[in-house]
Amino acid sequence: MSQASADDRTRISTFLEAQAAELGASENTRLAYGRDLMDAADWMTHAGSSLLEADRQMVEAYLTQCAADGLAKSTRARRLSSLKQFYRFAFEEGWRTDNPAIQIKGPGKSKRLPKTLSEEDVDALLAAARTTGRAIDRLRNTCLLELLYATGMRVSELVSLPVMAARGL
Repeated sequence: MSQASADDRTRISTFLEAQAAELGASENTRLAYGRDLMDAADWMTHAGSSLLEADRQMVEAYLTQCAADGLAKSTRARRLSSLKQFYRFAFEEGWRTDNPAIQIKGPGKSKRLPKTLSEEDVDALLAAARTTGRAIDRLRNTCLLELLYATGMRVSELVSLPVMAARGL
């Protein structure tokens, strides 16, 4: 059962209706924002405040609790986005005189290692390069792929090499 005040629930509902009408937000976006905002409102009510009356420290404390609860960075980023959108709307509607979430930084994106190809995938790419296209294209593409594979350089590095680099070979 929600602990959020009736006032918070009404304002969340008004915000979600505006998202649909003015911005054409999808149903999934509205549902996610609704869940996020109700969770924040419940937490803030439990902490002795309300969603509408929360200050920056309260919003930051909520987001810190989300991290402590083990929520993924992407979920925490969406929750912050939901709060920023809600408070911007609240400011525009005259419900608040400020946006307490406007300067809060998100959790950032996780840095993942690049995916690598299996030996079979590399063999298939090289075979395709040797057999697809005009003869001159097949030779060039095979050379490019073998150079990428042998050196580990990025495609952007390869295509930015000057022609003189190839002539020196």
